[in-house]
Amino acid sequence: MENRRLGITSGFAAYVMWGLLGVFWELLSVVPAMDTLAYRIVWSLVTISVVLTIQKNWIEVWHTVVTLINNHKIGWIILSAFLISINWYLYINMVTHQQATEASLSYYIMPLMNVAVAVIFLHEKLSRSKIIALILVIIGVIILTVQTGSLPFNTLLMAASFCFYGLIKKQVPLPATISLTLETVTVTPIALIYLLLSPHVMNQDGIKITLLLIMSGILTVIPLLLFAVANKNTDFITLSFIQYLNPTIQLLMAVFVLHEAFNWHKVIVFAFIWSGILVFIFGSLSNYQKLKKTTTL
Repeated sequence: MENRRLGITSGFAAYVMWGLLGVFWELLSVVPAMDTLAYRIVWSLVTISVVLTIQKNWIEVWHTVVTLINNHKIGWIILSAFLISINWYLYINMVTHQQATEASLSYYIMPLMNVAVAVIFLHEKLSRSKIIALILVIIGVIILTVQTGSLPFNTLLMAASFCFYGLIKKQVPLPATISLTLETVTVTPIALIYLLLSPHVMNQDGIKITLLLIMSGILTVIPLLLFAVANKNTDFITLSFIQYLNPTIQLLMAVFVLHEAFNWHKVIVFAFIWSGILVFIFGSLSNYQKLKKTTTL
């Protein structure tokens, strides 16, 4: 019970932080998105290294690597590192190009994508309410595709990358600091090579931007550590409910802080997505109540 409470609390904190971070990345819009991603990765490794040094956990990191190699699971960690990097890049690129509402849309879609993944990979049964919810979301995506003239590839890829990232974290449960260390170590060499070749210099846009780039590591590590704790101590469905905090806060920030246009076309798309979410929530709560009654009999 104590672990579940810790998981839920950590999940709330992580998703609230992620919801608010859109405004932070907007402040870095003068920096190319790929450079911002590279700086984010490098400073994340610096931040997590400080944490590990304080915790004196470097030996545990090494032992974990050896265990993962012996168990043939190191490939999953490498894959998760690239998935989260793809997610980071897409989000930074969309927010800094006045597409924060589209970014929030991807996180609304993601929980229902989790359902599809659970059916395909975890062989869970698909209830009637989940089928209806998925259909409503698909209709919303189709409308968005017709309105824009192209499939919202970035929105769907962003949702899919984090969905499969969460799935891998479930399959290879590791302590939060260890998991994040291995992921950042995997992609940091690529980030460093990119920064060495990039014409952008970290301090070229002034002290404020330089400090924000350094802070990006801290603001990346904290919610990811919280998510790792939540993912380890909370069931998949509960975490899917909590995650709605993230896109809701993102959407509010996009409209009221970043002043993005929210026209009637987007209202229609979001109406279908939100309808799917409501069906999904009520269906899940109904199943939970039935299960509760069965276990108490």
